Amino acid sequence: MFSDSTSAPQTARKSAQQTIREGITDGELAALSRSPEAKVRAAVAAHPGTPLMTLLKLAEDASADVRMGLARNPRPGIPVELREDLAKDKNVDVVYALIDNPAVPEALISKLGRQIHKEYAKAARARSAAVKAGTWAPQVGPAPVAPAPAQDVTVPAFPTVAPASTAVRAIANPLDPNRGERADALDILLGGK
Repeated sequence: MFSDSTSAPQTARKSAQQTIREGITDGELAALSRSPEAKVRAAVAAHPGTPLMTLLKLAEDASADVRMGLARNPRPGIPVELREDLAKDKNVDVVYALIDNPAVPEALISKLGRQIHKEYAKAARARSAAVKAGTWAPQVGPAPVAPAPAQDVTVPAFPTVAPASTAVRAIANPLDPNRGERADALDILLGGK
């Protein structure tokens, strides 16, 4: 459904963010956080309404996109310890996303700016200087989420292991009356039939 190719990361991210409509419940966000698609998990991690326990689980995700989504999360109540862990991430894009987040405390940004031989230190120092001068604004924030029309949505739990024949049969025969039972949460939220 979403592509991890380099030609469409912005499109996939925007589609995933549009999936998370205004008024989505904590349970729906928790279910989407278990999606097999990294872009969906990244959108959940960046959503300011995602429950803290879900964010803590997403902080350990293997995908750098998910950790970048968490670093972009504008929620002010995220524990400083979690943001400090993100600041130590091996992927520098996660650290850059953290530096560009206005919700990250200036003390952490100053600490990042004091790192020697780190490529992101210059960006952290630039943000600190711009904040002091009153000219700092984030580079690019997450795309605004357009409210979806109200609908009754139930989010099924994601199976831990799906037999390949079931997935193939569900794709091969869209008129299968049991296909709805095997649809993932993303299909339901996107209105797939």
